Amino acid sequence: MLITKFDLYNAEWLDLVFDHRNKNYGAYELRQSYGRTMAKSMGIAFAVVALLSAAAIIFKAKPKPIDNSRIIEVKLDPSIPKPPVEAKPKQPDAPAPIEHQKPAAPVETKGFTTPHLVTTEPPTDPPTIDQLKNVAIGPVDVAGKSGTDNVAKTDEGTPGGTGTAKVDDGVHTLGEVLEVMPEPVGGAAAWAKFLQKNLRFPAVAQEQGVSGKVLLSFIIEKDGTLSNIKVDRPAGYGFDEEALRVLKLAKAWKPGVQNGQNVRVRYSIPISFQLATEE
Repeated sequence: MLITKFDLYNAEWLDLVFDHRNKNYGAYELRQSYGRTMAKSMGIAFAVVALLSAAAIIFKAKPKPIDNSRIIEVKLDPSIPKPPVEAKPKQPDAPAPIEHQKPAAPVETKGFTTPHLVTTEPPTDPPTIDQLKNVAIGPVDVAGKSGTDNVAKTDEGTPGGTGTAKVDDGVHTLGEVLEVMPEPVGGAAAWAKFLQKNLRFPAVAQEQGVSGKVLLSFIIEKDGTLSNIKVDRPAGYGFDEEALRVLKLAKAWKPGVQNGQNVRVRYSIPISFQLATEE
């Protein structure tokens, strides 16, 4: 089979294709110069690639030399003291030998064994009360000195005391820490309501147009009643007398408690008298 090379850009084929056509049109000229244009473009491209490769090899960055002039030499100062060496802990001295003392003479002891439940009869009976008199109690019988010195004395009482607390009749203050602090029955709100209901503004102070504050103190007894009511800082103009009058009308408070028993507590309160101003 005959194979013919087919080239559309050959001059003969171009003349045949553009027969009876306008060859001055740009397509005829482009096809006619296509081979030369392609070869020229390929040559320029290869040349540019080769030039760039050569430039990359030539101008490749060289490693920067190390500047030894900037190296700093450090020398140790021999005058600097060395860190102290931790001393080893001193071994404790061996304990002094205990001098052997002459053993004391044994005292007479009567063995008192703890009873145990057994299936057979016990080999010995426990000592009687008379046998335990004037002897110390121990696990076995030991012969020795007998007498009342062997028995602990019980007439001096026990460290726990007699079992009854000492009566506290002293007067405590609010600065002390008590188990239960005294307070009015019903709390602070009930106490303020009582004062507001019973206090009367003195006529003398009202005529003079003055106000005042009275500081009073009293003792809350063990039953809660108020005693020893007195004015610690008077205000005059009848305020002191009115404050004393009202406190004497007060009902018993809840008493303070310390060590489980009611105690007496001194209390201080201020009572203010404020004259109402007309707007």
